Amino acid sequence: MNNNNINNSEIQEYISSENTKPAVKASNNYVTGELLYIDPAIEKSLLHKLDLCIVAWTTLAFFTDCLNRYNLQNAYIMGMDKDLNLESNVFNWAVTLFFIAGTVLQIPGTVLIGRFSPRLILPSLFVLFGAMVCVTATVHNYQGLWAMRLVAGSIEASIYPGIIFLLGCWYTTPELGKRITIFAGIGNALSGAFGGLIAGAISDTLDGVHGLAAWKWLFIVEGLLTVSIGLTGYPILGDFPHNTKWLTKKEQDVAMLRVKAQGLGVASNTYDWKKITKNVLLNPYSWLLTINFACVFFGFNLVLNFSIILHDIGYPTSFSNYMLTPLYIFMTVASVVFAWTSDRSGDRAFHIVGIQLFIGIWFLILTVSGSEDTSTSLLFVAAYATSINNLAITLCPTWVNEIFRTDHDTRAVVVAVTNAVGYIVTLIINIYTWDVSDSPKFWLGKITNTAFSFGSVVLTIMIWFLLRINFMVPKAIKTREEEEERDDKNEKQHVNT
Repeated sequence: MNNNNINNSEIQEYISSENTKPAVKASNNYVTGELLYIDPAIEKSLLHKLDLCIVAWTTLAFFTDCLNRYNLQNAYIMGMDKDLNLESNVFNWAVTLFFIAGTVLQIPGTVLIGRFSPRLILPSLFVLFGAMVCVTATVHNYQGLWAMRLVAGSIEASIYPGIIFLLGCWYTTPELGKRITIFAGIGNALSGAFGGLIAGAISDTLDGVHGLAAWKWLFIVEGLLTVSIGLTGYPILGDFPHNTKWLTKKEQDVAMLRVKAQGLGVASNTYDWKKITKNVLLNPYSWLLTINFACVFFGFNLVLNFSIILHDIGYPTSFSNYMLTPLYIFMTVASVVFAWTSDRSGDRAFHIVGIQLFIGIWFLILTVSGSEDTSTSLLFVAAYATSINNLAITLCPTWVNEIFRTDHDTRAVVVAVTNAVGYIVTLIINIYTWDVSDSPKFWLGKITNTAFSFGSVVLTIMIWFLLRINFMVPKAIKTREEEEERDDKNEKQHVNT
């Protein structure tokens, strides 16, 4: 079956095949409204394979990625701050440089994943990233830490948007939100839960072993774990519906029918950068979704700094790390529940609106409660309350995938742009608003988060309204061959009339 254009004769041939079971289900084509018939038994087998291979592996791999992406706060309170002289906003720059590199390389990296083989590129990125994290244990000053984080961020840049893009090539709208939440939400949440346990255990047992400080062992252990999981991805991960080798012919055909039903482009054409640029830069959704993602990501700052806050108000290092575990477990359960309701209802906008309104109210409470007198109990409740922002962070790229579903190459670019720019804007502002020297108060950070959470409510409603009135909804980019074929048809119709 052709990997890019599936016509009705091919569908009928598939349905009438003697090997096709009589049980079929109808699915409306997103673009044309025609009925496509899909064997539910084969579809069930297909989804089982996709969940077992792609979703399970990306969840586990992303868990190790997040361990290393966010382990600086653990290392900071394990002695790295004193060993490397991380004063004032030097630590914040170590965090931000990681994502600055990602901003530059996310777009070309995600485009390469879209054009070539995710099965080869993604595992290789995990292996290289894990190796670089291990090397970070050799640094002796903050300049070395900056350099290592910059290189590590360059390697890691395309992992998150690349996986988001890959999942969007396989799953339909009622399925995608749950899968992205499982991969990103659970992967991220498990990293927080087990990251605290791993850091606490290393702090208690490995500090000083072979002359290495606990924070150095943290980088070595978590880096090696990432390398190990990355190596398992080569035989497990799949590519796209038309060329994944561990699918049967019938499963491949059903996968392509599902793609057609969603109006989803999953085969890359010859790049027309002029048209892709126009589809991205001149489309209002690209800008609105990017700004909105930045606003949403601000709401995660309390969770990201929770162990540092606990440590600075007097709790022991191990306790501060261990307290991340129940927080992230709660976040995981809440994310899965709300992701299920989002997929079930087919709604993205008002789930994001509800979460951001809730988050904004909590940061407002923290702001007005006083910059220095926030009680420990209120701090714990606020951390758990704002942790549900994890779901909004995963729903945003899910929405991007769906809005730009019709063109494969444009979707790859927009997913990368939204993620890269959203992250870097947030982190640059965080250098000044969530400066670790302001811990445990972080008053400026709290009031900034309040403003951005409420701003996201407005932006999300605006995007929803524009989609509802069908304003400049992204369309598929026609290749030169398709345009010539269309012109030939029009010319023939003109001659016949």
